[in-house]
Amino acid sequence: MENLDKKLDKISIIEVEFELPSAKNEAGMLMYFCYNPKSNILDWSETVYKYHPKLKEIVAGIKDKDEFYNKCYEYVENYIKENHKEIKKARDSFEKSWNEVGGKYFQNILKDFDINLSGEIKKIKAIVSINPICPRNIDKWSYNLFYKSPSSRMREISIHEIIHFLHFKKWLEIFPDYDKKTFNSPYSEWVLSEILVIPIMNNNKTIQEIVKNSNFNVYNEWQSIKIMGKSLPEYFGEIYKEHLEKKAAFDDFIKKSWEEYNKHKDVIESGMKKF
Repeated sequence: MENLDKKLDKISIIEVEFELPSAKNEAGMLMYFCYNPKSNILDWSETVYKYHPKLKEIVAGIKDKDEFYNKCYEYVENYIKENHKEIKKARDSFEKSWNEVGGKYFQNILKDFDINLSGEIKKIKAIVSINPICPRNIDKWSYNLFYKSPSSRMREISIHEIIHFLHFKKWLEIFPDYDKKTFNSPYSEWVLSEILVIPIMNNNKTIQEIVKNSNFNVYNEWQSIKIMGKSLPEYFGEIYKEHLEKKAAFDDFIKKSWEEYNKHKDVIESGMKKF
């Protein structure tokens, strides 16, 4: 198995490049999650403040948007300087851990999705961040990793986010005239992608080998949403299992999932509004 992994790693056409954070980007993210957090589909502010209680004190009561950002920037700049060694150590550890499984993962997932990125996408950027929330940027093929996460969690997040990138790459092959803004919250296309990544991670054998047979679910707030008595991962998981069993085209899986989502859209999205 070790020799096979090394061979697959060499022929992987995509590299995940682990980068240190910049104060500008980190401040912008913290502001996004903490300034007027109720405007987001999910309020992540308390998760941020759990790891950055001093930031909560610093921005308390600030209403002006520019002042809020400036305080975030000042806080982030000092935090990165004070924790530089630990952040760099995490970056190096993440890179080493991912390189042990990255080739195997890409070999499998690109085959399943029927995607050839040769000459198109060479690198995916993983920003080792001070932000405990791990957002992604679909246009830049980049995502964030919290520097305090264990390597096992880093692998899970990396697998998760890369599935999103490939999902939307395939989506644009199927629906070429789509507006890419719908690939982010709060649009239905984004919601479906968040649902589908779970059954893919839970039922893909190679992924399960990498994550040590872990079981994943949708956001905690969405877990009570049911379609015909089944949870969202269960319902769409059956569609993915059928895709695997029949060895059908991934395009058909996406089309079928989108069809079923729209059939039950009212149930799904009304359920989300309760949280």
